[in-house]
Amino acid sequence: MFLLYFLSISYILLSISLYLLFPKAGVAAVKGLIPGVNFYEWCKIIGKKPKEALWLLFLIVNLFTFTAMAVDLVRSFGKTSFWS
Repeated sequence: MFLLYFLSISYILLSISLYLLFPKAGVAAVKGLIPGVNFYEWCKIIGKKPKEALWLLFLIVNLFTFTAMAVDLVRSFGKTSFWS
């Protein structure tokens, strides 16, 4: 039960952060709150094919894909040092 709460809260926090981040990238903020669409738009922002968001549906692979997408998102905004 704890895992379900943890994952739900994590996804809600991710959606809120994407809601705040998307306008900086020129994307409508509401798209950050829609499940599935937010990952699609996230792939477009970082320069990957939007179909690569489908990798997030597969167990274990999604951990690596999510981490790579997060790092690419940070790099796309020019934050390359640890303290940025």
